[in-house]
Amino acid sequence: MIALKILGSGGEVGRTALYVRDSGRKGLLLDYGINFDEEGRPRFPEHVRPVDIAGIVVSHAHLDHIGAVPLFYISARPATILTKPTLELGNLLIKDFLKISGYYIDYEWSEVVAMNDNSIILDYGDEVEVCGYNILLTSAGHILGSSIAYIETPSGHRIMYTGDINTIQTWTLDRAELWPKKIDTLIIESTYGGVKHPPRHLVEKCLVEAVEEVLDNGGTVLIPAFSVGRSQEVLMLLNVELPYATIYLDGMSKEVTELYLRNKRFLRDPELFRRVVENTVFVRGWIDRRRVWKKPCIIISSAGMLKGGPALYYLKKLGSERRNAVFLVSYQSPDSPGHRVFETGGLEEYGLKIEARLQWFDLSSHAGRDGLLDIIRHYRHYVKNVVIVHGEEESRERLAREARELLGDDVNIYTPLNGEEIMLEQ
Repeated sequence: MIALKILGSGGEVGRTALYVRDSGRKGLLLDYGINFDEEGRPRFPEHVRPVDIAGIVVSHAHLDHIGAVPLFYISARPATILTKPTLELGNLLIKDFLKISGYYIDYEWSEVVAMNDNSIILDYGDEVEVCGYNILLTSAGHILGSSIAYIETPSGHRIMYTGDINTIQTWTLDRAELWPKKIDTLIIESTYGGVKHPPRHLVEKCLVEAVEEVLDNGGTVLIPAFSVGRSQEVLMLLNVELPYATIYLDGMSKEVTELYLRNKRFLRDPELFRRVVENTVFVRGWIDRRRVWKKPCIIISSAGMLKGGPALYYLKKLGSERRNAVFLVSYQSPDSPGHRVFETGGLEEYGLKIEARLQWFDLSSHAGRDGLLDIIRHYRHYVKNVVIVHGEEESRERLAREARELLGDDVNIYTPLNGEEIMLEQ
C-alpha cells in the first residue's frame, strides 16, 4: 500500500511538502518548502520525523520548495536528490533567507553545508536508487534546473511529480520534457489551474512596444522582476528585440544571472544567453545605482513584488515622473507592495503616488489550465490517481472538474488539504 501525506501545498500556493511511503519502509519526501504569513514571517510545513525519511527529492530552487529542507540536517543525514543548478540556486536563496529571516529559522548555515555534502546530483535523464525508490529527473521548464520527478516505489508503484512546471518554450528554457512512461499516480501543481494564459508571443510583443514607446519619449523603464527566472527571461527578450537600448541589471538578479551563465548548458540557447549577458550593464553598487536612473534606459531589478531590494529605491526615484514607466512582470501576492501599487497607484507607507505609466504583463513560468490539462491528457491511458496540489481552492477545484471530464469516473482525483493522507490505488 502506498500512502501520500500532504505536509504542505494542500489548498495553498507554496510551502510544498509531500511524503510518499511504501508499506513497511521509510518514505520519500518530495520538496520541503516555506511560504510567508501576512507579517512576512516564514511558515514551515507539517513535521515528519527525520528517521522516517529515505531521501528528499527537490524539484527546484525556489524557497517554497527547498527553504525548509536543511531542517532535517540538524539531526539526520538523508540523501537530497536534485540537479546541480537547483543546489547552487538553492544555496544562494537560502543564504539570503537566513540573512533576512534568520530569527524565525531553526537551522543555520552549517545545516545547509550538510545538505550539500549529502546531495546526489542528477542530470536530466539520470536515474538513482535510494532505499528501494528509483528516481528519474527530467526538465520541468520552470526555472534553471527545475525537474519533474518520476519515482518507482519498492513495490512497483509509479509516480510522476510535476513540481512547478511550464509547458511552453520561453527565451531561456525549453518546455517541460514529458517522458513516455506509464504512471499510476500523477501529482500535479495547480497554481493557475483556473487560468488560461494569453499567448506568450503577444504578451512579449506588447511589453517590447511599451518599453520602446517610453524610451522614445525620453523616459526610463523600471521592471521589478523575480531574481530567479523572470529577470533572465526579460533580459533576453529586451536585449534581442531592442538591441540599441541600454539595459541595467541590479539586485540579486545579478548573482543569479552569473549562476545561469555558469550552468548555461541547461539553457535553450546558451550562446545567445552569453551574448545577452555581455550586452548587459551590471549595477555594481550605490555609486552606479544613484546615477543610472537619470537617463533613458531599462532597469531590471529585484525584488519582483517590490518587497525591498533596489527595485523599491528605483520606484521612489522614477515613480513621480509621467514620462517614466513601471512594468510589473512577476506575480504579485495580495499582501505585497507590488499588488498595492497596481491596485491603488501608490505606496502610502512611503507617501508615494505613482504618476509613471504602470502596467502588468503575464509572463508566468507556470503552466496555465490548458497546459496542465495537456499533461493529464498525456498520461490518461495509464494513470489511476491524480493528486492536485499547490493551488488556491478555485484553481484546484476548476482543474479537478476538467480532469474528471477528461478522464472519467475510473480515475481517482484528489484535492487534499494539509494534513490529509491518501492511500493510492495500485
